[in-house]
Amino acid sequence: MRKHRIGQFRAGKMIALMTAAALLLSGCGSAAETARTEESTAVATEAEIEEAIAEATEAVTEEIAVVQEEIAAATEEITAATTEAATEIAQATEGTTKTAPAAGFETAAEATEHMAVGWNLGNSMDATGTWIPTSTDGTIEDFQKAWGNPLTPQSLFPRLKELGFTTVRIPITWNYHFDDAGNIDEAWMARVQELVDWGLDAGLYVIINIHHDTGADGWLRASTANYEKNKDLYAHLWEQIATRFEDYPETLLFEGFNEMLDTNNEWNNPGDDAVNAVNSYNQIFVTTVRATGGYNGERNLICNTYAAATTGKCLSGYVLPVDSVADHLMCEVHCYVPYEFITDEGITWTSPISVYNDYVAGQVDAYFDRVEKDLTSRGIPVLVGEFATDDKHNTADRAKWYGKVVSRAKAIGAGAIVWDNGHTYNMGHIDRLGTEDDFPEIIQACMDAWYGEGQR
Repeated sequence: MRKHRIGQFRAGKMIALMTAAALLLSGCGSAAETARTEESTAVATEAEIEEAIAEATEAVTEEIAVVQEEIAAATEEITAATTEAATEIAQATEGTTKTAPAAGFETAAEATEHMAVGWNLGNSMDATGTWIPTSTDGTIEDFQKAWGNPLTPQSLFPRLKELGFTTVRIPITWNYHFDDAGNIDEAWMARVQELVDWGLDAGLYVIINIHHDTGADGWLRASTANYEKNKDLYAHLWEQIATRFEDYPETLLFEGFNEMLDTNNEWNNPGDDAVNAVNSYNQIFVTTVRATGGYNGERNLICNTYAAATTGKCLSGYVLPVDSVADHLMCEVHCYVPYEFITDEGITWTSPISVYNDYVAGQVDAYFDRVEKDLTSRGIPVLVGEFATDDKHNTADRAKWYGKVVSRAKAIGAGAIVWDNGHTYNMGHIDRLGTEDDFPEIIQACMDAWYGEGQR
């Protein structure tokens, strides 16, 4: 504005000069009419007039040049200011476009079929216990090795892909890895992100969750009192996790929690309060993740039943959360039936079974009949997030059971993810560091059941 005022002053000066020259010319012309006889004087006066006009013209030309220079300078200044403002606006709004959902994300029903047969990275990132930070240095490496497994190498993920798996579920316990305000330790979050990146880079679907923060020793419990006490902390954890991965593709899925139990550690017959609390935790999980924006606006989310079980009110009381987008939620259940075939530990009501027979097959059928009746027939996509058996030196019988579970899962459009805790004679299947797998027959049985014999 200062330069504009200078230009106005100089323009006024030019006008004044030109007006003076015109008046001078007019006045001298009148004098010439009344004193024609004084020719020499008139001639002299005319020369003065021409000189005055020349001087005025020169002055006007100079002023015009000065004003043009100032206009150019002002234009340059305005352009620079406009560019600076545009840069500030871009910086201020950086990332806001991430709030729009990713158009075209596959639906939950499509995802459960595409996820096909998966594998769990169990007893690694989910290891927990008060003894870990007191008996070790409490590093993130100490936690990952605490339950007897090695640090997970990047080479494991492409190997899973080679074996035919399409999904890796990474169970994660967050307890001991956040402060009193619920802020997650950056080193722990970075390790989670590294594993997720390795899985996605290998072309796998990846699932991350909140794992042994639930269960018999967890701080998250299926009760209204626990929900009211811990809902803000639970939501804060998911806000941080979801924000960290807001730009990640649709092949990354979030699972709200693992196997949430009531204060009585009931596995199969929860009361109304427990079921309602599970529904409330599922709802706040979905609401919190959606609010973080980015691709989370349409990401497929996994909401488990009570204890991830399928008996009694675990299914009948299950309510899929209200969501801001349609068709991007799925339910997860776990398949460990019949339990006397799964393990010999804690079997007191009957005798353990190691042979795959009609009874065992019938129990698997009954399991999936319940899932179909109460979930998939209601339009709720399903993921069997865990299934496995202990080794009882019965590999052929186990392989039949695994094949049965996978074939029944596929029939209702559900993906099926093998549980693997890394221990050969418990529920371990894969060599995490090399290629010497413990039970290749079982892995092949899963692939045959999903893709057809010898097709994968």
